[in-house]
Amino acid sequence: MRVYLAEGRSLRAAAGRLHVARNTVTYRVKRAQELLPPTALTDNALELRLALELAHSQFG
Repeated sequence: MRVYLAEGRSLRAAAGRLHVARNTVTYRVKRAQELLPPTALTDNALELRLALELAHSQFG
């Protein structure tokens, strides 16, 4: 999700950056949508992006 959002919600760009198939990114985004609150991706997603960046800097 972090890369997908950073790439402007582009499946193709995220897949290229992650070196995976576009379908892999599609699956992961759909799975995240199932796990996240409904408004997490429909709003501007700033809080989600911030949380993901913080988690990545700490654990990534």
